[in-house]
Amino acid sequence: MVDMTVGVDTYVTVAEADDFISKYYPEFDDLAVVWGVLTEREKASYLYTSLQQMEALVLQGKPLDRNQPLQFPRIKCFKPATKENPTIPNEVKEAQIENALELLNADLGARSDEQMILLSALGVVKNTKYNKREMGEVGLGATLTGAESRTTLESSHAVKLLKAWY
Repeated sequence: MVDMTVGVDTYVTVAEADDFISKYYPEFDDLAVVWGVLTEREKASYLYTSLQQMEALVLQGKPLDRNQPLQFPRIKCFKPATKENPTIPNEVKEAQIENALELLNADLGARSDEQMILLSALGVVKNTKYNKREMGEVGLGATLTGAESRTTLESSHAVKLLKAWY
C-alpha cells in the first residue's frame, strides 16, 4: 500500500482517483483501461507528478495556514476555505486526477512514438508519417514553447478546473 496523506503530499488518494475515473470515464475508455491495470504505486507516481506541477503554479489568494505543505486550502479566492472549514475544493482534486491521466497519456504517446520509430528504422513498418525528415521532428520529452509555456500542467482540462485561482 502506498502511503499518501491528503493535505500533506496529495490532494487525492489513489482510491479517490480510482472512484473518480470509474464514475466519470466510460468503462472502455483507453486511459481508464490503462489506469485500471496500473499498480497502486504507479498510480501514486502519476498523482504525485501531477501534484508537483500543480504546486508550481502561481495562484491567487494565499494558503489558509502559512505553514501548510500544499497550496490548498486557500483564502481570498473564488471558494475560500476558513479555519473552521479547511477543505480542498473538488475542482482541485479533479484537476490533480485529470492532470495525472494526461501525464499517463503523454507517456503512452511517447512510448508509441519510440516504438514506431524503431520499427520504421528496422524496416519492419513502412509508414510515411515516420520518414527520415519527420523522424527528426518527433519530440520525445519536448519542452513547451510560446503560449503553452504559461502553464506547467499537462492537462488543459485541469487548467480549466483551476481557472478560478489563476
